[in-house]
Amino acid sequence: MDVAAASDIADTRMARAAQEHGIPALAYGLLLAGEVVYASSVGDVPPDRASTAPFRIASMTKSFTAAAILGLRDDGVLSLEAPLVDVLPWAAGIGLPDSSPPLRIAHLLTMTAGFPTDDPWGDRQESLPIADFDALVAGGLTFCRPPGLDFEYANISYALLGRVVAEVTGQDYREVVRERLLEPLGMGASTFDVAAAAGRIPGMHPTASGLVEQAEGPSGAFSPMGGLWSTIDNLSRWIAFLEEAWSDAPDTGPLSRWSRREMQRAHVTVGPDLEGAFGSYGMGLHVTEHPQLGRFIHHSGGYPGYGSHMRWHSDTRWAIVALANRTYAPMRLACAEALTEIVADEAVESARQRSVDRLWPQTEKAMTLAESLLAQWDDGALDAMAAMNLDLDVAREERRALWEGLGARGVLRDGASVTSRSPSHARWTVMTDAGPRELEVQMTAEREPRIQTLSVRVGPEPGGIPQ
Repeated sequence: MDVAAASDIADTRMARAAQEHGIPALAYGLLLAGEVVYASSVGDVPPDRASTAPFRIASMTKSFTAAAILGLRDDGVLSLEAPLVDVLPWAAGIGLPDSSPPLRIAHLLTMTAGFPTDDPWGDRQESLPIADFDALVAGGLTFCRPPGLDFEYANISYALLGRVVAEVTGQDYREVVRERLLEPLGMGASTFDVAAAAGRIPGMHPTASGLVEQAEGPSGAFSPMGGLWSTIDNLSRWIAFLEEAWSDAPDTGPLSRWSRREMQRAHVTVGPDLEGAFGSYGMGLHVTEHPQLGRFIHHSGGYPGYGSHMRWHSDTRWAIVALANRTYAPMRLACAEALTEIVADEAVESARQRSVDRLWPQTEKAMTLAESLLAQWDDGALDAMAAMNLDLDVAREERRALWEGLGARGVLRDGASVTSRSPSHARWTVMTDAGPRELEVQMTAEREPRIQTLSVRVGPEPGGIPQ
């Protein structure tokens, strides 16, 4: 989809959301391949400030906390499998269920600690002093289940991760995020200090008499779960940095490509999502697998006075981010609808092309061999690439007779038909004088990969008979 058409979709969806939910001020932006291609606003945000007006981003902050933890892991100073009490000794009295395994850093990252969902209580703890939070934890918390069993979204998990960051580094959590993430990515307008959020858009909270401005307190113990202020411009840099992990660009920046991918990989199932999609949680990010359109990575933010959402589609590399100034403004649905519409026509082909682009050279060589065998069988050529199981699975004489019996000549590959589930696998259609044939190869994990699966189906239709 071209940028103009995508911008029209975003404009329509955001205007509708602002009207339906009574949002006074809304700013939003579109990215493509890591570049901002459009930014605009609705309501009390002047168009010339759409990219630069600060909003509270609330729980979108969790992705920064997760990245800080993974960076410390990459530096070798923290293990995700470490029990929390090894890092925070005062958490020994946290009150784990009977016969429970240790509460580990990974459990906090993936929302599997076993704490109860704590919205909206957690959203009102932003300014809790660190000493008071530590005393709260030391005095014991209540669990729904032992750690590591199931997903349950809990803000206190990320408040604890903020304390882990501070304890491991000997620095204030906010300074660690600033030094390790915000500054290297040029996110100078992003801050945990409300006084430093110059020109911020005031948050608005609904009451019986109408919207009133939300009072803002200082940053505190719960800031790691939702305390960051940011702008469309700055968040676009963050989204681009995370999304770029799926590309072949050079691995630069404050966190490795593999750790960024780890954040965006499903670690625990959440359950059904929008439009038949299936939801999971990564590390500070949600992962949605759509049955037709593929993977979306996203996270919302909801706080007194604010609502936000960021979302990207790794195959097409389109992304959207929206910031609103009404308590719990539901930007997730508007962003999801807009991005789904934007990528709908490109998603399937983009996923196919990306998988094909990753094929091993040996897989591509096997594809060429399969086509040549279909046109004219050659035992010697197959011997040079066949894995030891191939003739055990189907005797060579039987395989030869089946392939020669198809009477295929004039083999021509349909390039648009190539699909792959991994770099070692390919399935595709060729046109022959005898009609279409679907070929498939799967390579081994040997140092020099060899063909372990070699099959042909009569016709490309599902259910064709393997030969």
